[in-house]
Amino acid sequence: MSFEQCHHITSFMSGFNKTWFFAGGWAIDLFIGKETRQHKNIEIALFRKDQLHLKEYLKEWDFKKVIKGEFYPWENEFLDLPIHEIHALNKSNGAN
Repeated sequence: MSFEQCHHITSFMSGFNKTWFFAGGWAIDLFIGKETRQHKNIEIALFRKDQLHLKEYLKEWDFKKVIKGEFYPWENEFLDLPIHEIHALNKSNGAN
C-alpha cells in the first residue's frame, strides 16, 4: 500500500455523496504526512446510517460482514451493533 493508493481511493470515492474518511493506520499516516509503517490494507469508515448507500455505490463489489471474527456474506440487510466491520472486494480487479 502507498500514499498513491490512498489518493486513488479518494478519487474513486469522490462520487460517493456521503461522509467517509480514512481509518486505522492510514488515517494517522495521512494526518502526519509520512508513512510510519508498511500497510497491508486501506480502511475507510462512514456513518452507520450510510452503509446501504455505500453498498449501492459499490454494487459490483463483493461484501462480507464480520461477526465474532468470522466472515459471512452481507446481503442487503442493515447492520446494527455489535457488527461494525465489513470487507469489500472489487470483483473486477481482485482488490480489497
